[in-house]
Amino acid sequence: MLEVSNLGVRYGRHMALQGVSLHVGKGEISVMLGANGAGKSSLLKAVAGIVPSEPGTEIRMNGRVISGLAAHLIVEHGIALVPEGRGVFGELTVEENLALGAFAKRARGSEQSTLRLVHELFPRLAERKRQQVRTMSGGEQQMVAIGRALMSMPDILMLDEPSLGLSPLLSKELFRSLKKIAASGFGILLVEQNARLSLKIADRGYLIENGAIAGEDTAHNLRHNPAVINAYLGGGGADQTPAVS
Repeated sequence: MLEVSNLGVRYGRHMALQGVSLHVGKGEISVMLGANGAGKSSLLKAVAGIVPSEPGTEIRMNGRVISGLAAHLIVEHGIALVPEGRGVFGELTVEENLALGAFAKRARGSEQSTLRLVHELFPRLAERKRQQVRTMSGGEQQMVAIGRALMSMPDILMLDEPSLGLSPLLSKELFRSLKKIAASGFGILLVEQNARLSLKIADRGYLIENGAIAGEDTAHNLRHNPAVINAYLGGGGADQTPAVS
């Protein structure tokens, strides 16, 4: 579904990304691991059309070249981004936030069936559909942000640090939901600080350093790679990775 080749992003004289290539298939979770400033958020923003990419970049979605398109057109091609910080509309209700997600042409006409799916994934949103989002907890607001993105009927869901600021318990609940979303057929490209949980649910992982891909493997192999354990898992053994069932 999503194929990224030779992606480059520049901010003035600073080259944030160079020669980055990756792919995400249907129902697959791919996680991007790297230190702060490595270029992870820039990658998601470039794929989403929020920041421009360098000449020579090729981004394809379902075989169609989408690199260089405006952000709203990229949504129409089936890519939705949940940004870091969630970006929800706090003064609006849950119901109104979700409705805004269905603005894309590809989503019109199937709002009710997509809404049912969102409510199945996040029952709390159905219970609190008339609640103002600003009065909700961080975990609940993250559910709203993900639900709103799903309302655009994407093929690929991209998430930037979704567990940031959440308690360990809420983080586990969130990752269970991401597994269910992938099982429903959505591809997921995940940037996440919690390497243990993300590698537990992912199919594939990419390591990014200084704006370039430094490694790629199955999530299982990365979880058991001593270098990855030392660099990203705090030196603990893979058997300490918490279960997400």
